[in-house]
Amino acid sequence: MKHMDNLRQGYGPDTNWHFDCLRLGATEAAGAAADSPRKEPGVLMLARTAALRRCQTIGLCVFIAGAPATVVVAAPDDAALEEVIVTAQKRAENIQDVPIAISAFSAEALQARGATNVADISAFTPNVQIDRSSPFAGSSTILSAYVRGIGQNDFAFNMEPGVGLYVDGVYYARTVGAAVDLLDVDHVEVLKGPQGTLFGRNTIGGAIHIVTRKPGREAGFQAELTAGDYDRQGVRVAADMPIVDGLAYASVSGSLLQRDGYQKRIPFDLANNTVVNPITGASYAGSSYGNDNAGFVRAKGGFSGSDTQGGVNSRTARAKLLLTPGGAVEILLSADLTNAREEATPMSLLKTYLSPGSLFGLVYNSCVGGLDPSIVTAGGLPPGMCNVPRGTVGTSLASVAPNRLPYGSHFLTGNIDTTYANGSNFSDVRTWGLGGTLDWKLNEKFSLRSITAYRSLDSKFGQDDDGAPDAFIDTSFTMDQQQFSEELQLNGSTFSDRLKSVLGAYYFTEKGGLLDTVTFASGLLQVYGPNDFKNDAWALFTHNNLKITDRLGATLGLRYTSETKYFTGGQSDLNNFVNAFLQVPAVVFPDPSNTQLLFPKGQNKRDFSNTSARAGLEYHFAPDVMGYASFAQGYKSGGWTTRLAVPLLVSAGAGAPIDPTKPPAFDPEKANTYELGLKSELAGHRVRLNVAAFRTDYQDMQIVAAPAFSFGAPWFFNAGEARIQGLEAEADLKAGAGLVFNASVGYLDAHYTKLGAVALAGGINQQDLLVNVPKWSGTVGATYSVATGMNRSLGLHVDYSYKSNMARDASNTPELMTGAFGLLGANVNWGAADGHWQLFLAGENIGNKRYILSGNNNEGVGAIAATFNGPRMWYFGVRVRG
Repeated sequence: MKHMDNLRQGYGPDTNWHFDCLRLGATEAAGAAADSPRKEPGVLMLARTAALRRCQTIGLCVFIAGAPATVVVAAPDDAALEEVIVTAQKRAENIQDVPIAISAFSAEALQARGATNVADISAFTPNVQIDRSSPFAGSSTILSAYVRGIGQNDFAFNMEPGVGLYVDGVYYARTVGAAVDLLDVDHVEVLKGPQGTLFGRNTIGGAIHIVTRKPGREAGFQAELTAGDYDRQGVRVAADMPIVDGLAYASVSGSLLQRDGYQKRIPFDLANNTVVNPITGASYAGSSYGNDNAGFVRAKGGFSGSDTQGGVNSRTARAKLLLTPGGAVEILLSADLTNAREEATPMSLLKTYLSPGSLFGLVYNSCVGGLDPSIVTAGGLPPGMCNVPRGTVGTSLASVAPNRLPYGSHFLTGNIDTTYANGSNFSDVRTWGLGGTLDWKLNEKFSLRSITAYRSLDSKFGQDDDGAPDAFIDTSFTMDQQQFSEELQLNGSTFSDRLKSVLGAYYFTEKGGLLDTVTFASGLLQVYGPNDFKNDAWALFTHNNLKITDRLGATLGLRYTSETKYFTGGQSDLNNFVNAFLQVPAVVFPDPSNTQLLFPKGQNKRDFSNTSARAGLEYHFAPDVMGYASFAQGYKSGGWTTRLAVPLLVSAGAGAPIDPTKPPAFDPEKANTYELGLKSELAGHRVRLNVAAFRTDYQDMQIVAAPAFSFGAPWFFNAGEARIQGLEAEADLKAGAGLVFNASVGYLDAHYTKLGAVALAGGINQQDLLVNVPKWSGTVGATYSVATGMNRSLGLHVDYSYKSNMARDASNTPELMTGAFGLLGANVNWGAADGHWQLFLAGENIGNKRYILSGNNNEGVGAIAATFNGPRMWYFGVRVRG
């Protein structure tokens, strides 16, 4: 059962009464009130009064000014499940009383499952898909999160996440750096469905809220050391340090994890590989080969240097200072830092091909094969392209042709854990933040909370997507971002506590830049794309829970959001392919005096506003059985497409429905969700069963694809409409002392109902699967602990998770379909019964199931590549606490 200190991690009070029994001697008082949150009002008051008097009598009860009023007490016996406290409605309350579909995990539950990163919760949360990967990015710090079929898997600054990530109430606006370490957490909440009223824009699929632990009132520490295969080494520590009793308390925590990569970079051996030019059909006659890797612009100079990919090298630190000056005020100051200097995520080449759209592949292979591309394409290209110098290298393909390998299927290694790539292989991501939370209990009925935060992101990441020893598809990026946010919440309880309300105001501002440095076909195209962004947003919101009768309640929420976005794009081609190679006249370029520049000049501005609502009814069929019906709206912001391969006048001439004087823009997307749910605790609180069924109407959905008129560049646009309907069920069973079973299942029927002309031109069909949406997901698990004598205990946890097949790109490329898979994980621990020390052994992906996490089909070169999950891994360690 959670201690009251853990409850205080949540958002402010429910405004009844509140006390904290700090010593084991208060067990009697705790048991008297154990069932009080579940009883009728009269019985509830009697239980509260009795518990309060008993606690006061033995002198162990202390009132906490301004702290949450809900009391979390020990279960009356070991046979009952622990009560789960969440803060989904901006106040601490039992998850069974909240009319929202929520999956919540305590620190103990996360530890039992071996979850150390927020992405790990995807395996055991129904209808949730989270990957630490994004197509052609290469950084494992990127969080691609989907809840109930809605999310975002592109990292670019102009694209907002579809699932909001919050840490201690602070929004993380960028997906880069959002795969955060679960360091010193109290619990994690996954809110499913649109959360537009309480959490705001860009929570159209749902919200993930990580609540970290507050400083303890007594000195103490805990530490964990791990080691494992692939030379894994890990350290996790946390310490509480009271400074002035009753006034100031501090805590510090930190983690370090290092592990070698599991994909090997191997040299391409001419002696053991037959190299055939797919254009000419001729075999490569040379005994050696060269490349121009050092001549291309990248985000990081030392673009390689490691012979593996997929390695981990991450460090996280957090410090907190809790001030309790007495009276009704509590102040919490925090600082955190994460520094990840790692290898790129693995990338496996799956297929090479040449099609009419493979412009760069056709030109490159023709030139190194001794043919003029104009002949190969029957006059579709201007002659002499092989003799035009590549801008960043200074040589033409014809001049180096005898020493260059053609691009083709000979670069397939036949093993997903090996690659011939030797280009970009890095992910340097640094994030840090400062925060301050003020809780002020104004009186017995109202409290005020202020959450102020500043965050900064600096990152460079790059990946070699072509699987070859030359830069055919080498992508690297630099992203920086700074954000400031302020949220004010007024929590109140009126009408004899029948109406609980939250009134709030929110302000958010961010600025930053994204620099694209991407090389195609050994430098035929050398993208250099500096982009500058600025976003300002504010919102007003209210959320109200009204108890109409002792059984019937109603919920009504409303949020108004206003935002302004600014964007300046500088997408350029340093090799001037369109003008110098294709001989497109300068007059069609945004700046005829600079034919490298592809993007329209000047700053762009757009204003957006939205009003989102939530409404619902809740009915308590019994004290521990609640049903609810709700309607919720979500909203995700719009923006601009930033990636261009040709001037917009060329795209317009090829049929793009755009104004060639302005960058292509996309509008906000919206979702309306209708939900029925049932929350229940049965068999004397030994069984918890929560079920929800829902339907979401998804409008103006935003998708990444490459229509023919974009000439291979991935554009972001509004594809059309979709309907997502499904159900999910989660169950926990306490079968006896020390034995707990858990299971969940999720079902999603997600399909397009309408597609626009741009989506159809991008190769998307109405029968296609939505990206990252498995139809079925589920998990089963068990945790068992038993005393072994001599004051020792043995623990075991086993879980199995399953997901059905899913598409990894919008056009449903067959090679990028993830087949159905199941993952088995387990850990065993043994140590002191009081928890002061523990030895453990754990295994991940014990069945060694490999599946695609993300991928990219680059038609411009003619290559399909994918990132796979890691193989089976084992680790062992020791935990100590004092």
